Amino acid sequence: MKESLSLSREFSVEAHSRAIDSCNELEDLRKVAKSLLRAWQLQAMFSEMYGAQSLGIQRP
Repeated sequence: MKESLSLSREFSVEAHSRAIDSCNELEDLRKVAKSLLRAWQLQAMFSEMYGAQSLGIQRP
């Protein structure tokens, strides 16, 4: 099952996809990949925080 993304998220995906496509140098691709990895981990952290908060769970 494929979930559809909001327009703003689709825009972000497209912007990052274009950044990846425009990389001609390995170092540029590394920078983009690291940026996306950091954004993914930040999103995971915020999801955990807000999920715990909504369930009333104390996080260490």
